Amino acid sequence: MIKLVDHLLVQEKLTMIRREGVDGIHFRGGIIEIGRWLAYELTNTLEKEDVTVQTPLGIAKGVRIRDKNDIVVVSVLRAAIPLVEGIMRVFRNAQYGVVGASRKDEPPFPVEVGYFKLPPVDDKILVIADPMLATGNTMNAILDRVKEKGNPRRLVLLNVIASKQGIERVQTEHPDVEIYTCAVDEELNPDGYIVPGLGDAGDKAFGKPYP
Repeated sequence: MIKLVDHLLVQEKLTMIRREGVDGIHFRGGIIEIGRWLAYELTNTLEKEDVTVQTPLGIAKGVRIRDKNDIVVVSVLRAAIPLVEGIMRVFRNAQYGVVGASRKDEPPFPVEVGYFKLPPVDDKILVIADPMLATGNTMNAILDRVKEKGNPRRLVLLNVIASKQGIERVQTEHPDVEIYTCAVDEELNPDGYIVPGLGDAGDKAFGKPYP
């Protein structure tokens, strides 16, 4: 499942942080905000139940999110730190895991997963945060390790920018993964980095120079 988070505020924030010359403070702040929006989108898919609540003037209908305490957020070091900060502002009761992975810059871009520390994942909603999904090699290596550790109820990837190639590679090897992203770019350069283009959501983010 692919979910493109194309809310206008998200797309404006994405446009700002992609601008050449953006300073570190605004870049980090933008990633944090996008992390919050991604978490909001995921929240809409969580299980809920109808409840009632006593107000000062009577009984009102409401809802309770049933599985909000079943979330494990995994940070892919170090790039995901601000993204996870935004996600955790929404999922304040989530458990936390950390993965350290490094990818070589030469094809076929092999990946080494180093530090790997997760709480129990069986029957959990496992949310992996990584800002970029480029070749898909890093994410597939992480997902392989996750599945060795246990059997999550849901596997969710929250990222800011993805390539079509990366999405296809992850879906091929891990078709059960749900991918939430804010932009899908068309291609990778020979070094395995995402080349911006006018793909999905590109008309919003790249229509004319950011002022």
